[in-house]
Amino acid sequence: MALQAFAYVSEAVDGIDGPGIDRILAEASNFNRVAGVTSVLMFDGRRFLQYIEGPDDGVAPVEQRVINARSHQQMRELARGEVGTRHFPRWTMASARIDPDVMSAIIDADWTGFAASAPVDGQRRVGFARLLEVWTGVSGELEPAAVTLGS
Repeated sequence: MALQAFAYVSEAVDGIDGPGIDRILAEASNFNRVAGVTSVLMFDGRRFLQYIEGPDDGVAPVEQRVINARSHQQMRELARGEVGTRHFPRWTMASARIDPDVMSAIIDADWTGFAASAPVDGQRRVGFARLLEVWTGVSGELEPAAVTLGS
């Protein structure tokens, strides 16, 4: 069965706080586990960026849940499509707080798909490759320990 993925960016609603984000993460983690979906969520204090992957029959209900969430607004899709493998197989909902400039660099990069490899000299950085760099760090370790966004 083919795996599907999508990534989006959205604006956090005013008044969202650490405990609220922790609750969102816990509920999403449980929902994603049942749906067979893995995901990473980044927050810069103002914007969310999330990448979600899994079987189509799991990704579709997760996407509907995201669309209907009251914790964010102005959701904009960055990319959607088939992926050959899970990039975050162990995390039903990993999270990290990141610098706004790093978030902007990821969002503003080319999001024409989910290419994970680094570009050849002279090519633009692919947004998904930038997202992976944030999670793998300089060591290239896949899925380092996640940090909690809220508390």
